[in-house]
Amino acid sequence: MIIKRYIFIILYSLIIYNMFFRQTSAEDTLSKEKIEKIIHEYIMKNPEIILKSVDNFRKEMEKASIENNNYLKKEFQNFANQDDIPNFGNKDAKVIIVEFVDYNCGYCKKSLDAIIALLESNLDLKISFRDYPILSPSSRLAAKAALAAQYQNKYFELHTKLLSMRGGLTEEIIFKIAKNLEIDVNKLKADMQNPKIDLIIQENESLARKLNIRGTPTFIINGKLYAGALELDKLKAIINKALSKI
Repeated sequence: MIIKRYIFIILYSLIIYNMFFRQTSAEDTLSKEKIEKIIHEYIMKNPEIILKSVDNFRKEMEKASIENNNYLKKEFQNFANQDDIPNFGNKDAKVIIVEFVDYNCGYCKKSLDAIIALLESNLDLKISFRDYPILSPSSRLAAKAALAAQYQNKYFELHTKLLSMRGGLTEEIIFKIAKNLEIDVNKLKADMQNPKIDLIIQENESLARKLNIRGTPTFIINGKLYAGALELDKLKAIINKALSKI
């Protein structure tokens, strides 16, 4: 799918380029059907250009993937054990799970029960939560509220309640949930303005870019990346496999 989109962008750019330098007038604006016909004819006449372009693109993707994997292997223990990132479970666990989460993400909500079950199990693990607000402005507000709740030792409580909510979050809902959890909302709002909160989110976003993480939830388990929601049985299988290699 990515390669097909890449090919279309290249061809479309070539068409626009040719139109421009041929001084095409406004009256000659091409319809979708004409563009598709031109693209088809161009592919038929110049297959070697497309193949070369796709090959170069594939090589770039492979290089980026290798760089991402190398970074992950080299830096996993460092970013998985940061003290300022909310984490729960056994501090010296043999298995560490890092979850990138957005509080408006339906699949993150779907994974919540599995995460709670893992923390309540007797498995030797630690879970580190990377707040990664990418879906809406309220996602960022929720992430800041959850991180600020750390100052009242209420991160996990607010984290789970925010993910338990159906539908989109609003400022009113976020602070109402916080109040119901007996969180001092005035202090919470003040702590949300702490530059350290924005810095943590920025670091999470930077880490996601380095690892080519584009969606939530994304899990990293002992240095291996898994994109998308994972059910409890799948998570346990991955954890047990990781434990067997230790």
